[in-house]
Amino acid sequence: MTKHIYIRAYMAGIFIPTLFLLVVMTVLQLALGAALLIAPEWVNHLLTGAPHTSPELAAILRVSAGGVLFIGAWCALGRLSESGHPRSRPLDLVPGLVVYNGCAVAILGDALYRGVHAPLLWPAFAVHLALFAWCVADLALERKARELARLRSSA
Repeated sequence: MTKHIYIRAYMAGIFIPTLFLLVVMTVLQLALGAALLIAPEWVNHLLTGAPHTSPELAAILRVSAGGVLFIGAWCALGRLSESGHPRSRPLDLVPGLVVYNGCAVAILGDALYRGVHAPLLWPAFAVHLALFAWCVADLALERKARELARLRSSA
């Protein structure tokens, strides 16, 4: 029965934003992860404005690239699970993306508040804020779709 609710919601176009969200997250995270892995000094300069990156910091940035690449791969694979069981659908990834983007907004916002000046700090903050809002809106749409499907099935 639950699968029919999801199929109806999908046919109504409810999950298309989720799939598009996952595509956007995949592209952004894979690009950032590759950049961190290949050129951590360049990314560090663009995000923090620091003219020099120590070898220790470069190693840490490369390790963080693994986490960012994981999120990109997670979103890419999440798109493929749309036809799976209800608990494996891409929307189930969105709460994790809310936490990730919310933390990024808090950290970048704190850096901005403290007066850090860097070429891509404001754009990074804006992108994460937009993705955070998109994820929250996507969860709200899912809740509405479930309520609507529950009302239709009980009628």
